[in-house]
Amino acid sequence: MPYDPAYLGSSLNDRAYDAASAGDTALNAIMRQNNAVGRLASGATLHMFGEAMRKTFTEEFDKAALFAFNLTGENGPDVVKPLDYFAGRVVDLLMDKLVLCGRRTGLDEATVAPEFNKIRVSMNEMRARRIRDFAHGMMGNERMKRDPVVSIVNTQSNSPGAVQQVGVGEFSQSAIIQHHQQLVAAIDRALASPEFRQLEQTQKEGFRDIAEV
Repeated sequence: MPYDPAYLGSSLNDRAYDAASAGDTALNAIMRQNNAVGRLASGATLHMFGEAMRKTFTEEFDKAALFAFNLTGENGPDVVKPLDYFAGRVVDLLMDKLVLCGRRTGLDEATVAPEFNKIRVSMNEMRARRIRDFAHGMMGNERMKRDPVVSIVNTQSNSPGAVQQVGVGEFSQSAIIQHHQQLVAAIDRALASPEFRQLEQTQKEGFRDIAEV
């Protein structure tokens, strides 16, 4: 079934605010930690701020990119564009949180502003690099792959003789009755497939639960 572009956009928007919340939590933790040892108004705080923002951006972008790829099954312009917009929103939202925290450190604006600008520039450089990697099917040093359970289901459901479609109401009942043995065989093939054997144990258990149902 084709994905809904509106759903992709709204989900990425939600994830941008989740990223901002994660960044806020990290910044406040740094402020509490440095305040406790009497170094809140210091260059060490700004350095830790930068590390936290870059880490948050990386983690949140990678999760969103994997979500977008698993949802759409592609990495073309129609997916790159909303993902890039998401990345820009994350940078802006994290910087908003950073500015608010910066005012509470006790450091003067002349000291804080240049360092915050460096943080923004570095996150935008990360944004450009990760978007370029995504467009070429890469995440870090690994080629992106769709969710393994999704891959197994697609492989087995497209196998000869497998049940291709299940409807609702009377149709679904007749389809299940008519193709019961084919459905059981497709599930058995999935559990015996090389793709299944390559899954982690927790993924295997989850897939077995689905198969039993």
